Amino acid sequence: MNKQNSSLVQLLLEKIDHLDEAALVKKKVFNVTNLQMYTGWSLSKIYKLTSARLIPFSKPTNGSLFFEREKIEEWLLQNPSYAEEELEEKVNAHLRKHHRRSS
Repeated sequence: MNKQNSSLVQLLLEKIDHLDEAALVKKKVFNVTNLQMYTGWSLSKIYKLTSARLIPFSKPTNGSLFFEREKIEEWLLQNPSYAEEELEEKVNAHLRKHHRRSS
Protein backbone atom coordinates (compact mmCIF):
# COMPACT_ATOMS: atom_id res chain seq x y z
CA MET A 1 0.00 0.00 0.00
CA ASN A 2 1.44 3.36 -0.96
CA LYS A 3 1.61 6.36 1.33
CA GLN A 4 -1.43 8.09 -0.21
CA ASN A 5 -3.61 4.99 0.19
CA SER A 6 -2.35 4.53 3.74
CA SER A 7 -3.31 8.12 4.59
CA LEU A 8 -6.74 7.64 3.03
CA VAL A 9 -7.33 4.43 5.00
CA GLN A 10 -6.28 6.20 8.21
CA LEU A 11 -8.67 9.08 7.47
CA LEU A 12 -11.53 6.67 6.79
CA LEU A 13 -10.86 4.79 10.02
CA GLU A 14 -10.94 8.08 11.96
CA LYS A 15 -14.26 9.00 10.30
CA ILE A 16 -15.71 5.60 11.25
CA ASP A 17 -14.60 6.13 14.86
CA HIS A 18 -16.35 9.52 14.93
CA LEU A 19 -19.53 7.98 13.50
CA ASP A 20 -19.39 5.21 16.12
CA GLU A 21 -19.01 7.81 18.88
CA ALA A 22 -21.90 9.88 17.53
CA ALA A 23 -24.15 6.80 17.34
CA LEU A 24 -23.15 5.78 20.85
CA VAL A 25 -24.14 9.14 22.34
CA LYS A 26 -27.58 8.82 20.73
CA LYS A 27 -28.25 5.42 22.29
CA LYS A 28 -30.63 5.38 25.22
CA VAL A 29 -29.50 2.03 26.62
CA PHE A 30 -25.96 0.66 26.72
CA ASN A 31 -24.78 -2.89 27.00
CA VAL A 32 -21.45 -3.62 28.73
CA THR A 33 -19.46 -3.10 25.51
CA ASN A 34 -21.16 0.25 24.85
CA LEU A 35 -20.46 1.39 28.40
CA GLN A 36 -16.85 0.34 28.03
CA MET A 37 -16.51 2.42 24.84
CA TYR A 38 -18.39 5.37 26.38
CA THR A 39 -16.35 5.54 29.59
CA GLY A 40 -13.06 3.94 28.58
CA TRP A 41 -13.31 1.62 31.59
CA SER A 42 -12.14 -1.98 31.52
CA LEU A 43 -14.68 -4.80 31.66
CA SER A 44 -13.23 -5.71 35.03
CA LYS A 45 -13.99 -2.27 36.43
CA ILE A 46 -17.55 -2.32 35.07
CA TYR A 47 -18.22 -5.73 36.59
CA LYS A 48 -16.72 -4.64 39.92
CA LEU A 49 -18.96 -1.55 39.99
CA THR A 50 -22.08 -3.55 39.17
CA SER A 51 -21.19 -6.33 41.61
CA ALA A 52 -20.81 -3.74 44.40
CA ARG A 53 -24.02 -2.05 43.18
CA LEU A 54 -22.20 1.26 42.88
CA ILE A 55 -23.42 2.04 39.39
CA PRO A 56 -27.04 2.07 38.14
CA PHE A 57 -27.82 -0.93 35.93
CA SER A 58 -30.58 -3.31 34.90
CA LYS A 59 -30.39 -7.06 34.55
CA PRO A 60 -33.75 -8.07 33.03
CA THR A 61 -32.78 -11.58 31.93
CA ASN A 62 -30.65 -12.54 34.91
CA GLY A 63 -27.64 -12.45 32.62
CA SER A 64 -27.09 -9.45 30.40
CA LEU A 65 -26.38 -6.07 31.97
CA PHE A 66 -27.89 -2.86 30.61
CA PHE A 67 -27.21 0.76 31.54
CA GLU A 68 -29.45 3.77 30.86
CA ARG A 69 -27.20 6.43 29.33
CA GLU A 70 -28.87 9.34 31.15
CA LYS A 71 -28.58 7.61 34.54
CA ILE A 72 -24.93 6.81 33.84
CA GLU A 73 -24.24 10.45 32.92
CA GLU A 74 -26.00 11.63 36.08
CA TRP A 75 -24.02 9.12 38.15
CA LEU A 76 -20.73 10.15 36.53
CA LEU A 77 -21.37 13.81 37.32
CA GLN A 78 -22.26 13.37 41.00
CA ASN A 79 -20.03 14.92 43.66
CA PRO A 80 -18.51 17.64 41.47
CA SER A 81 -15.31 19.36 42.45
CA TYR A 82 -15.35 23.06 41.68
CA ALA A 83 -12.45 25.31 40.76
CA GLU A 84 -11.67 28.08 43.24
CA GLU A 85 -13.27 30.74 41.00
CA GLU A 86 -16.49 28.74 40.72
CA LEU A 87 -16.66 28.25 44.48
CA GLU A 88 -16.07 31.93 45.11
CA GLU A 89 -18.85 32.85 42.68
CA LYS A 90 -21.25 30.37 44.30
CA VAL A 91 -20.48 31.77 47.76
CA ASN A 92 -20.91 35.36 46.56
CA ALA A 93 -24.21 34.52 44.85
CA HIS A 94 -25.43 32.80 48.00
CA LEU A 95 -24.44 35.75 50.18
CA ARG A 96 -26.11 38.23 47.81
CA LYS A 97 -29.30 36.17 47.80
CA HIS A 98 -29.45 35.74 51.58
CA HIS A 99 -28.31 39.27 52.39
CA ARG A 100 -31.33 40.66 50.55
CA ARG A 101 -33.69 38.45 52.56
CA SER A 102 -32.33 39.51 55.92
CA SER A 103 -32.36 43.23 55.10
